[in-house]
Amino acid sequence: MTENSMESHSLAQMLAIQSQVHMPGTVGRILNQIRELEAVAPMFVEAGLVKSVDRPTPLNLKVSGIGTRSTVKKTVGGFLFASAAVRIDLKIEKNVVSTAGQDSLCEIDDIDFEDQSKILQLNETRLAYRLAEAGLDTFQPDIVLIDCPLVLNRSMVPSLRRGNEYHLSFRKALEAIQSFWERRREALFPWNQEGAILAGVAAERFGAIVHSALADLRDAEGRKEVLATERVNPVALQALDQHTKAIMGIGERRFVFGLLGSFSRTAAFRMNVHTPRMEPAILPELGVLGVHYRASQNAGPRLLQLIGDAPGWDAPGIDLITGQVMALTATGGEKALPFPIQLALRELKALEYFLESYRRGIAQEMRSRRIEDAWLEELDDV
Repeated sequence: MTENSMESHSLAQMLAIQSQVHMPGTVGRILNQIRELEAVAPMFVEAGLVKSVDRPTPLNLKVSGIGTRSTVKKTVGGFLFASAAVRIDLKIEKNVVSTAGQDSLCEIDDIDFEDQSKILQLNETRLAYRLAEAGLDTFQPDIVLIDCPLVLNRSMVPSLRRGNEYHLSFRKALEAIQSFWERRREALFPWNQEGAILAGVAAERFGAIVHSALADLRDAEGRKEVLATERVNPVALQALDQHTKAIMGIGERRFVFGLLGSFSRTAAFRMNVHTPRMEPAILPELGVLGVHYRASQNAGPRLLQLIGDAPGWDAPGIDLITGQVMALTATGGEKALPFPIQLALRELKALEYFLESYRRGIAQEMRSRRIEDAWLEELDDV
């Protein structure tokens, strides 16, 4: 075909052609993954890597939910940010929910563009820990749920080339987390069996249970992946060896969605074995556990993050906390979160409107130059 004889196509035409060519293959590939998933899912249950969980009823609980959020606005060639955390305290007696109080913290300032998202994440984690500590003193809940990770991933550690602002944010977050666990650990579960439980709730790390399934749990090294008290069935796990290729071929998110039914959870896995270089270093030493759960068929899988290890955390204890969190996750669809966190996030919706008002106020002040004039007046007095 010569260059002159080549036909040109609009984008709409090319999309129509590509969809007709590729749709049968895409449909076939997805259906094949679903068939493979249906074949291996019962093996996960038999092996003890997926378990059903009973929700406590009636529910009697004192629970705090901490939601975090940050927002950014452009201003004067740069950026303003606002980071906030809200804690909602609830008392639940025989399934009747009442509000016991709330608290909040926020920070607002200008911010450099570099490492913007990481700085905001560090701010949110630090504020959440400060609210959790205050709530333990004032409300004394049975459970504290926060919507951010309990530990900092190694990728959050600033390199030597980073600016001072990011270093400062990281150090402040690190100090807040470490001081919390140094002061509060002995009063919290599992070190104190009557103590409060601090748990993080997130939608991430879907591949962790897949990684655990592919590990050889028949030897001591492989068994480090899964909490010993979960009592997985090594004989049933051998059947999964024949499906390694199929498991790896299924997308992590699709795999977890298909694996978990209503009111079920995965076996607890040690997150500090997958990623041992977490910060602060004290937490991997204590143990960082992860459990994926699904509160209902309409809700998406969530990661429940806990601090501690066996024998303090055992299967009945993990069943209890997971069942309580499921009972608190009544509404919200695929992105459902426990009810106290949902209430906290609703309060945080005002953050963006406030920052926009703050941005306009800054612009107005800069146009009027009143602040600059006040500085100059004081200089003249000297």
